[in-house]
Amino acid sequence: MGGACSGKKPQPKQKQQQQELNIVEQPYLQVQSMSQPQSRPPEQRSESGQSVKELLYQYKKFTDFLGLVGNLDHLPAHTREQLNNCIIQRSNINILIQNSIKRIMREQKIIKRVEESDYYLIHNDEKFAITFVQLMQRISNIILTELQSDSNFQEAFPMLIVSFVDLATQINKEIENFQNFKTHLIKKQNTKNQISQDNYQASTNK
Repeated sequence: MGGACSGKKPQPKQKQQQQELNIVEQPYLQVQSMSQPQSRPPEQRSESGQSVKELLYQYKKFTDFLGLVGNLDHLPAHTREQLNNCIIQRSNINILIQNSIKRIMREQKIIKRVEESDYYLIHNDEKFAITFVQLMQRISNIILTELQSDSNFQEAFPMLIVSFVDLATQINKEIENFQNFKTHLIKKQNTKNQISQDNYQASTNK
């Protein structure tokens, strides 16, 4: 009650922007604090799950790099827009991670606080993986198609742009691995279905 009558002056735009870039979320829901997951049974691991795991670590790097940008007020409008797009994607992924882990816990009737060791739950979750890969692709596209060619961003952050571009390249490589594995699974399943169909037809023609 007292705070409403304290007559505090509105925070300057610069300070608000700085706070926006340094949002402190619940640490147990942040990828930034994610450590190496505990070893799980082989049936809970797969090549696509490994790609998701690697993308999560690359996402952590992305959030770390984004936190180094700081105040955006001195940057031109186009550059600010692209960085704000990065912030939006970061928020979307944080929400996706949180909701996905909670969903899986509900499905498995797990009642507990989300911890770092629980991230293995989303490594092989199809629903999470599809959306997560799409969002990471957006981040990579922003970096490689917008920030990499933005002379204003390069001048303001000559070292950071190198790190961003290198990270985007790693993201694309891991996304390609993920997609190749999915394509292989589809072909394998189609072949299996065709063999089953051929065997069925052969048995009915006897």
